[in-house]
Amino acid sequence: MIDNKLILEHSKNLNVLYVEDDETLRDATKKIFSNYFKLVDTAVDGQHGLEKFIQFKKENNDYYDLVISDINMPRMSGIEMSKAIMHENPGQSIIFITAHNEASFLHDAIKIGVNGFLTKPIEPNQLKIILYKTTQAINDSKLIDAFYKQVEELNMQLQERNEQISQEKAKLEEQISLLKTQVNATNVKHHQVEKLLQHSTPKISEPLLNEYFTGDEDEGSENVLFMSDDRDEMSEIFDEMPELLMQYTLDKNIDNIYRITSSLAKISSILLRYTPFLDPLAESFRKLASTINDNTQQFVKLLEENPDSTMMLYDAVRIDMEHYMKRFSIESMAMKNIHHIHHPTTLSIEQIIGMFSPENIEEGKMEFF
Repeated sequence: MIDNKLILEHSKNLNVLYVEDDETLRDATKKIFSNYFKLVDTAVDGQHGLEKFIQFKKENNDYYDLVISDINMPRMSGIEMSKAIMHENPGQSIIFITAHNEASFLHDAIKIGVNGFLTKPIEPNQLKIILYKTTQAINDSKLIDAFYKQVEELNMQLQERNEQISQEKAKLEEQISLLKTQVNATNVKHHQVEKLLQHSTPKISEPLLNEYFTGDEDEGSENVLFMSDDRDEMSEIFDEMPELLMQYTLDKNIDNIYRITSSLAKISSILLRYTPFLDPLAESFRKLASTINDNTQQFVKLLEENPDSTMMLYDAVRIDMEHYMKRFSIESMAMKNIHHIHHPTTLSIEQIIGMFSPENIEEGKMEFF
């Protein structure tokens, strides 16, 4: 025997739509249903019931938990209403109340997929059995839906967390790559310094540069100095280029090479501001940038196969430029032999070009080495 307490465990929080065209029967049966359910709304026929069903969804953002309906009604039958409701909400729970002479409708009701039948007049034990069975199924379905919703939310949280972890991992990998680049650049520079110190024949080094500096002749008629902004910008470019060279050896990203050629062209543009004193030097940097652009594959091959030599020559040019910027920030570059002073640097640049594009070296340029 199923008692009311057992039914209420499953029914007390449910919202119900009860559809019946007989007003007397509708009012009396609503009082019975109100003992079991949280809310019981009523409709006078199938058309009215469908309208109330849709309106409830709009107002509550949810459907009725259960629809209990008569079958044979004016305007729209319970069968037609139920088909429309099932189209709106395929999982809707429905119970039909039928008269004994409505057996012809049962096939259509079963085909729709209703949850149960009550016969008129409603017998108390039959009502309790149907309500218990139906409300238990509704609550089981709610629990399953809640479980899957919770699983879906957890999956979304896990996905978001995985994305965060991936982003954090990418940032760490980028930082590690940058650190490796800086470490490698430092190691290469240390190696270059050792080689330069061990080298018996100076090429383009500070002693040779100092020799040119001691033999210069001051024009004395102009005061042409490096502007501090130009000096700072070139220093920044020269500091960045070793990192770009080493970064390419790690990730093979050709954009790093293009950034180098862009920086070399920028240095050329800066030097041209001091025309005519620095024109040959500016032209050397322009030529190096354009030659790398025109022979990118040969340059990267050289960089991959012989990074030490490339970095050593680059450092020779960088050291020369540091001396120039330091000296000519306080001393005028308007002197008779200014081009002769810059000759070692232009030769270093020509030697870099010759390492990956010998056809671009002017005849006689390499004799200095």
